[in-house]
Amino acid sequence: PVVPVSTGVPVVSGTPEVGLLLSAGSGSWSGSPTSFAYSWSRCNGLGVACVPLSGATGSSYTVLSGDVGSTLEVTVTASNAAGSASASSVPTAVVAAAPSTLGQTSVGSSSDSFSANRKRANAYSLSVSASVSKLSLYLAPAGGSGSADIEGLVYADSGGAPGALLGTTSQLVYSGQTAGWYDLNFGSPLSLSAGRYWIGVITGGASGVAGFRYVSVGSAREYNANTYTSGPSSPFGAASVDSEQMSLYASVTTGPPPTPVVPVSTGVPVVSGTPE
Repeated sequence: PVVPVSTGVPVVSGTPEVGLLLSAGSGSWSGSPTSFAYSWSRCNGLGVACVPLSGATGSSYTVLSGDVGSTLEVTVTASNAAGSASASSVPTAVVAAAPSTLGQTSVGSSSDSFSANRKRANAYSLSVSASVSKLSLYLAPAGGSGSADIEGLVYADSGGAPGALLGTTSQLVYSGQTAGWYDLNFGSPLSLSAGRYWIGVITGGASGVAGFRYVSVGSAREYNANTYTSGPSSPFGAASVDSEQMSLYASVTTGPPPTPVVPVSTGVPVVSGTPE
C-alpha cells in the first residue's frame, strides 16, 4: 500500500452552539486507509491559532460553554500499513451561547382563540443585551373553519406600554393542526439591549381557528385592532388591557453578536474555456 493522501477535507456538520453535537466526516482519501483518528481544536474567532482540546478525540463533539466566541475544527488522521497523513476541516462559524427564553414558557391552563385583524402583546424585561432568533407560540384547534395567519412581533416599551415596532417574524398559517408549540422565525436575529420589551402577535385570515393558552396575570396584555394586510403599526397605538399572559416566548442568546469568520479557500479557482 501507499501512504494515504487527502483528496477532500473532513466536513463538520451541526450547529456550533453550546450544548449541541457536532459531527465530523472522515474526508476523502486515496491509498485505502484502514483507520481514522480524530482530534478537535478550538480556534479564535477568525479560525486561526487553533489549540487541540484535551480528550476530544471522537468523530463527534458536544459544544461547551468555553467554546463561545471561538471557532472549532477537526483534524482527521488516516492510516494504513504504509503510514499516515492528516487533514483538517474548515473552521466552523463562531460558537454561540445556548439560547435562553423570555416570556411564558408553560402551557397556560386557560384557553382563548385569536380573532382576525388584531394584535396583542405581553411585556417582559431583559437584564442583559441579547439577540432574539424566534418566538414560540402554543396553538390548539379552536373549532373554526379556514386558516389563521399569524406573525410574531417585538415592540419597544414606551412609558409602560408598547411603543415602536422593532421586529416582525415570518408568517405562520394555522388551519387547525395538532396542538403544540409553533415557531415564528425572524429573518435575521433581532439585537436588543437590556430593558423592557413587548412580545406578541398580529393575526389575520379567519377568526376562531387558532386557539391559544394563557395564564391570568393582572394587566398583563395590551391589544388593539390592526388590519393584518396593512402590517403591524408602529407605534403600537392606543390599546385595551386584560389579564391574558399568552403562552408565548422568545428564544434569546445573550452576549455580543458573533464575529464573522474569514473565508478559507478549500480549493484553487479553475479556469475553463479555450485560450485563443
